Parts: sequence; structure tokens; C-alpha cells
Amino acid sequence: MVSQEDETPQRFRFYGHFSPTILTVNDGVSTKAYVADNSNSGGRVGMWFANPWGDYMLKANVEFALGVRPSASINQIFEPDLFDFNSQTLRKGEVILETPKWGKLSFGQGSMGSDGVTESDLSGTSLANYVGIQDTAGGFFFRTAAGTLSGVTIKNAFPTFDGGRSQRLRWDSPEIKFGVLGSLRFVGSVGKEDIDRNVTLNDALQDMGLFYRNSIGQIAIAGSAGVSLAEVIGEGATPQAAGSFSLLHQPTGINGTVAAGSRDGAGHYVYLKLGVRRNFFGIGNSAFAIDFYESHDTVEAGSRAESIGLGLVQTVDRLNTDFFVGLRRHSYWGTGAVAFRDIDTFMFGVRWQFRRLERHRSLFEGLWES
Repeated sequence: MVSQEDETPQRFRFYGHFSPTILTVNDGVSTKAYVADNSNSGGRVGMWFANPWGDYMLKANVEFALGVRPSASINQIFEPDLFDFNSQTLRKGEVILETPKWGKLSFGQGSMGSDGVTESDLSGTSLANYVGIQDTAGGFFFRTAAGTLSGVTIKNAFPTFDGGRSQRLRWDSPEIKFGVLGSLRFVGSVGKEDIDRNVTLNDALQDMGLFYRNSIGQIAIAGSAGVSLAEVIGEGATPQAAGSFSLLHQPTGINGTVAAGSRDGAGHYVYLKLGVRRNFFGIGNSAFAIDFYESHDTVEAGSRAESIGLGLVQTVDRLNTDFFVGLRRHSYWGTGAVAFRDIDTFMFGVRWQFRRLERHRSLFEGLWES
């Protein structure tokens, strides 16, 4: 039996999740553990508003970070406060007009058109390991063989050349379906640079993205690609391109992912991942994956960086919770005689999703209807 509450459309819908983690970093000289928010999927809370407008749909989305120290912001010489609610925490604040024929127009703070083009990943382990290597401990500096801190960070050596969030105008095409050949969606946007606590959230200010989905027999397919002009300090608008492709054999859960990207004058990289994703225990998906990343010329011409990682994510559907464990080694080689020590990271934690916010009508519904 369906309740009256469920029959009434929700104009307001809340959502969010909390993603605390313990991050341990060994930079070749010392090992230290930190409590942080997992930047692979940072904690957030948000609200959707949707209201029909003739044949159109008018929507609004506001989303805030929870104000917990992000794992990507920590390094050997700077450890932000665990809670900082006075800092800029707005992730999204946009108005969206959806049309049946012309697609979707979005205005305000939100994802650029190329955001996520390197993240077509069907492994189910993105909480623990994915192409965004800098999200785990991107602020840490590599140490030289002598043990001193260099000026090279994990973020410098392991870019994705993916889009980010910005104040922008964005257009999404309608889903274009090609039958057995799958479906495509085109996205384009123009935005401005967005900086949060001296961290550039997005430097791709004009971009286009292409997103592909398909299923052939028992194989699920996801792919995406994007091109953009990045605003690089001292160099102006610089072209870059990136993309990813992933396959999942649904009966066995075996999956594979590849991603790559390059920026004019700032190097290139390739990322490979192999994993297994199945509901082995009847409580939710168990996902395990090993990945490898290699970049060239990203810090300076002739430099090279490599990383190998392991990720394990166990979902418990009944608790709306994901438990994750990730291990990673980062290696960097410069062009001179100076050698660099590896950085090893280990992280474990949980992500709890606020499902009750999504399933129940809120107080705002009654206020709106009255």
C-alpha cells in the first residue's frame, strides 16, 4: 500500500553524506596519522527544489561542505583545523531550467562541463582509489633523498586535467539515444576561476564534455571525454584534454578502467585499473581494485611520476554505509641529480549517506504548499 505521503511529489529533497577517515602518511622520514574528511568523496549536505513550469521543469540546487578538514588540504607544514565552519564551504548554488526539446541550462556555482570526464569508473572503489590521486593526500611534499622537503607536491605530480566546480553558465544536451549503440550527452560551459582557501577548485574556464553510456549483453560501458581552456598562472589560457572509459562484466563483477589526459606545456598521464565488484556476502557490493598511474612532464620537462594503489570498499545497504580501505605509493623523479623519497599513504574510514533526508518529505513541503 502506498501512503499519501509517497504519492505527493517532493518539491524539496534533501541529501548528503558524511565521510570521516583516518589518513596515515609516511613521507620517507616520518609517519603521522590524521583525522580528516575523505576528499575522494567529501562530506556534504544539499537540497534540491523542483517545480513544473508548463512543459519545463525549474530546479534549484544548494550544496554545502560539512566544514571538516579535507584530506587533500593537509601537508607536513600545514594542518588545518579539524572543523572550520567560517571558511568558504559552498559547493553548489545554481538554478536549472530543464526543457524536453533543448536540454538543460544551468546558471550559478556548480560543475563545469568537463567535470567528471576522467571519472567514468565502474569499479565501485572510488572512495578508496581512483584517478584523482591528489584527493587523498595531494598537499604533501616529496622529500629529497637527504630528507629535506622539496617544492614538489603530490598534486603537482599527479594531475587529472579534469574540470571542476565554478561560477558558470552550462548547457546539457538532451540524451541522444542510438539504440544498441548506446546514448550520448553533450555539455558545454563558460565560467570563472574559483579559489577556496588558496586551493584552485577549477582552472578550466571554457570547456566541453561528452558522456557515453551503453550496455551490450552482460557488459556495462561508460565513457567520457572533455576539452577545455585552462587559466594557468603566467601562461594564460592553455588547452587541455582528458577522458576515461570503463567496462563491467555484470555476472562476474570483473571490471577495467583506463583514463588519460594532457595539457599543453604541462605534461600527460595514463591511468589503468582492474577490479572485481560483486555482492559476495548478501549485504551489499564488495569491490576491490588495483590501479597504476604514470605521468610525464607534469612538474617540469623530463620529470616523471608513478603511483600504484589498492582499494577495498564494502557497502552495507541496510546501514546506508560504505566502509573503505586504501593503500598507495607515490614515486617522483626530477630531471636533476636530486633523488626523491617515496610517499606511502594508508586510509580507512566510512561514508554514511543521509538516506532519511531523501525518503521523507520535509517541513519545507508543507510551508510551500500552504
